[in-house]
Amino acid sequence: MLGVNKGEVKLDPPSEDWKNLFQIEQKLLHTITGADIVDMQHIGSTSIQHISAKPIIDMLIGVNDLKRIEHFGRTKLKNHGYYHLSKVRVEGKEVFAKFSNMEKLTKTHILHVVKYQGPLWNQLTYFRDYMNANREKAKEYEALKQELAWKYPNDERSYTMEKKKFVDRIIRDLQ
Repeated sequence: MLGVNKGEVKLDPPSEDWKNLFQIEQKLLHTITGADIVDMQHIGSTSIQHISAKPIIDMLIGVNDLKRIEHFGRTKLKNHGYYHLSKVRVEGKEVFAKFSNMEKLTKTHILHVVKYQGPLWNQLTYFRDYMNANREKAKEYEALKQELAWKYPNDERSYTMEKKKFVDRIIRDLQ
């Protein structure tokens, strides 16, 4: 089942459904956001073959100009369960999340809107492609995620911060 409640950390075994769920959402988002999207990619652990992941579909949306985010049709996005996460502050990125349950804040999809082929776009797609091309590193990443999920089952922030160190090291070492 897709989705994780706010603060929880749970990993599911790899699923072929994740790719299909991305494609379904991709089609929906193209109809909602219109021509402002240059490209859309499946990223995050659900895009890495053969590893466990939190059952949330991360989607990278490339735009030519982040200032045009206002043209994204926030009302239409909200009507489809997406909310702008204004408290998430990362320079060069806007984040939206889709929730299946607003009481428990169950996230099913996260949209990472960045400048197309800008630094964040390149880093996120590079990490995904590197992990898919290097099965040993992907398994090392999966083992770390499993250890962190066991250590932080109700602390998504700590889980994410610890996992980010691995991601940052891969990106830094390979640039």
